Amino acid sequence: MSGLRFRGELGSAALVSVALLGTNALAYGFTVLAARALAPAAFGELAALMSVLLVGSVPATGVQTVAALYLGGRDGDRSGVVRRLHATAGATGLVVTAAGVLAIAPAVVLLHLQDPAAMAWLAVLLFPHTLVAGYQGILQGTHRYGRLAAVAAGFGAAKLAGGTVGLLVGGTPTAALAGMTVGASVGAALGWAGCGFPGLRGRLRAPALAAARASAALLGFVLLLNLDLLLARHHLPAGAAGEYAVGSIVAKVAFWLPQGVGVVLLPRLADAGRRRRLLAPALALVAGVGAVLTLATAALGAAALPLVGGAAYGDSLGAATWCFAALGTLLAVAQLLLYSDIAAAGRLPGVLVWSAAVLEVAAVQVLAATGALSAVAVVATATLITAALVAAGLMRHRQERARTAPHLLAPEPSTGSPVPLPN
Repeated sequence: MSGLRFRGELGSAALVSVALLGTNALAYGFTVLAARALAPAAFGELAALMSVLLVGSVPATGVQTVAALYLGGRDGDRSGVVRRLHATAGATGLVVTAAGVLAIAPAVVLLHLQDPAAMAWLAVLLFPHTLVAGYQGILQGTHRYGRLAAVAAGFGAAKLAGGTVGLLVGGTPTAALAGMTVGASVGAALGWAGCGFPGLRGRLRAPALAAARASAALLGFVLLLNLDLLLARHHLPAGAAGEYAVGSIVAKVAFWLPQGVGVVLLPRLADAGRRRRLLAPALALVAGVGAVLTLATAALGAAALPLVGGAAYGDSLGAATWCFAALGTLLAVAQLLLYSDIAAAGRLPGVLVWSAAVLEVAAVQVLAATGALSAVAVVATATLITAALVAAGLMRHRQERARTAPHLLAPEPSTGSPVPLPN
């Protein structure tokens, strides 16, 4: 029976991974289309706004994480909890949208935006983004992975289809974001239907605080996930930075390829006993998938980067493209460890992630000041620091297992979610 359950969970992980990879492939296609349809200055503006959207979506990820943990740690009737989590997602979306509206004037100045309406549309776009993250967390926590994959893929497709229509019809970043907002709203409505049309219920303090704590750690991780590319863009010559951007695609593939494992695992991390039993094999599975991709990239050698970006790329990185696959793999492992610490209501994981980001900035700055900086040096630095972060997370996991080792043979009651949520 356990073997059948494992195969079922592996199938669920594969299904969700395919949906997420498909959504990311659509996003990449939209980026290519925007680069061709817009003038360089307009494309730069849209790219900057998409980076703002990435940061603004972190609270949505926090809501999804907490919803999955709350529901994953509960048995029996969950309808009241689902309604409360739905209300939390809506309230969080309104707060994030209000923050986006307040950020319009600073963003126009800092990002040199030609049209303030572009930032206004982005602020509105954050609301359906947060809502659908809540729906995904509810489906994740109730183990409805087929619906989760459909909602995730449907939302991504609707948002990007709207953005494509806006881009082709209006031909401006503002039109693209307006189209994305309309498409995302349609996708969120479909997500509500896919989630079973949950209602609303009050008393949001506990889940809202849990989502805020999770968001603080996840924001640091989002920064770390993209930091090496930003540092390369800032410090390296334009050509080398362009090569680094192509190499980072390999890192993102290695990171996103096993994402379904974390999606299936997260709700089960709410229980301390399951966390001890399941985290190690999940880490091994993610590391194994990444190792295969890393070895394949290493076997391609200097041909790996031109295979991704074309014959114009490869001079700066040479045969070092495998480092990007290794970096993406380590980031995927670090994400699982971060989820585990969030589930245990730990405070250290956020500190560790933010410390790793600060250390990476400092190390690259030192290399730049000493004239030793190159594309290979940037990816090597990011890889080593992420490896140290993973080692610290594994040490914490080992310490937790050691503390509870005398009790492993005894029946373990479910510990529930990290923050009690009344029914």
